[in-house]
Amino acid sequence: MSDYIKFTTMLASEFHRYLMDHEERTTKLPENVLIIFQVDGEDDFNRWHKEMSIRNKEADQPVAYVHLKKWRLHSNIEDMTLVGAIAQKDSSTHAKR
Repeated sequence: MSDYIKFTTMLASEFHRYLMDHEERTTKLPENVLIIFQVDGEDDFNRWHKEMSIRNKEADQPVAYVHLKKWRLHSNIEDMTLVGAIAQKDSSTHAKR
């Protein structure tokens, strides 16, 4: 199940990225829509994801099925820098970067 959660996280991230690149497709999605991924060749995952999603669905929440035919197992990111903030307890403490 842990692998399914990681796979879902990757799919959700890539789906979000896809929508940012294809904003015209977002008009087909109602507000607060529950996305259920269905991936070609991944019957066990598809069954698990649908069952988990429907179990956690809000009352009257619209549902959209996203059928994926092709995907990558790895992100397209080649290089990145992550800059984080550290909460300061007082003004004399400074985060190192």
